[in-house]
Amino acid sequence: MPDPLREGDPARVGPYRLYGRLGQGGMGQVFLGRSRGGHAVAVKVARPELAGDEQFRRRFAAEVAAARKVGGFYTAHVVDADPDADPPWLASAYIAGPSLHRAVADHGPLPAESVAALGAGLAEGLAAVHACGLVHRDLKPANVILAQDGPRLIDFGIARALDATSYTQTSAVLGTAAFMSPEQATARPAGPESDVFSLGCVLAFAATGRSPFGEGPGHAVIYRIVHAEPDLAGVPEPLAGLVAACLAKDPAARPSTSRILEELTGPPPPDGDGAGRGWLPEAVTEVVTRHRTRVATLLEPRPRPAAETAKARPARTKVPTSGFRGSLPGSDAAPNKAWASAAGILVLVATVAFLYVYPQPYSVWLSGLLSGGASGVDLRECATDVGGDLAAVPCWSPAAEYKATLIVHWGRDQPGETHDPEEECENAEGWVRAIEADNQMACLVPLR
Repeated sequence: MPDPLREGDPARVGPYRLYGRLGQGGMGQVFLGRSRGGHAVAVKVARPELAGDEQFRRRFAAEVAAARKVGGFYTAHVVDADPDADPPWLASAYIAGPSLHRAVADHGPLPAESVAALGAGLAEGLAAVHACGLVHRDLKPANVILAQDGPRLIDFGIARALDATSYTQTSAVLGTAAFMSPEQATARPAGPESDVFSLGCVLAFAATGRSPFGEGPGHAVIYRIVHAEPDLAGVPEPLAGLVAACLAKDPAARPSTSRILEELTGPPPPDGDGAGRGWLPEAVTEVVTRHRTRVATLLEPRPRPAAETAKARPARTKVPTSGFRGSLPGSDAAPNKAWASAAGILVLVATVAFLYVYPQPYSVWLSGLLSGGASGVDLRECATDVGGDLAAVPCWSPAAEYKATLIVHWGRDQPGETHDPEEECENAEGWVRAIEADNQMACLVPLR
């Protein structure tokens, strides 16, 4: 599960705000981040020694371009990257769940049915990677995440970029020797068959809790990978025969991912709510649930603290009322050109903003204000009446920059009577922007 950020960690990488540490990868530190649209991402930031290596940057850019084409259900999709940043970084979809390494270390080997489902999912994920001209090169238990609806491959598209750097000579790479193929161990070209060998090692580990080529110094493990037969004691039948075939020394003798899929059964399809139907042991499933809950809590948007918002001068945006009257109930006038001008003023207020949901006229008014005059409001969604002329709005578009927390409606001003939106917004905690039109106003709070 994510650990807290440490002193000196960045608060943001590219467009992603960071919320915690996920661990160390071959490329560098991995953080839990949140996109502007509210999606969880794993942000990998290159180590300083890699950031200064131009050869790494070139290879990284090429590998990331290919990795972003990889689809499939059993991969953590690469969603963003900046090879030219200082330091370079990559963002992939965050998968809530423990790594296979952690699950086996904490709860023991997986049962045969789970190993079969694991193998089918990973084989399908590898097929998607290979279809894009990539080879994973670093398939190991730490790079397999056990999600509620099946396993996910992570960190594909990075290992080749690391191959040509001096960093590959360090013990960090030797630490994964137990899952290397013979061709990798002897510095020969590694194709898709190399990943199949690593898959065999991973499945043996999942079934027994140990590497099929034993433990010990990296050079000793590499020697056994190249010259010795694997120890598959404890791997249940019929999995043992398939795993042994994957671990053939000759790459041409190993089964293809298609052949593996023919022999294995994948994880059961998800239920209607997206949850898998028990492909993992109960103890591991509970860990997955805790991961999901923890991340959801970390990424939940919170209003700015009062002390912080007091430092920012609230911005007031006045909009011509004629731009919205066409959206108000009972009006036959269509939105006119005044709206086009007003929309430019409101770009900072909301980009692809939330359509406010509340009984008319508030719903239609705020819909028009934030979405260009659209009045297609689904009243079944969410809004909370807090009495009088006030309404709290708990829902917003994932792409929005603001949420509306308070709206106020008043009648036509009498001579000498005025209303100050900034004063009205004093009741809305964390507000930074007040907007008004047509005797109505809204107080906006940033999502982040």
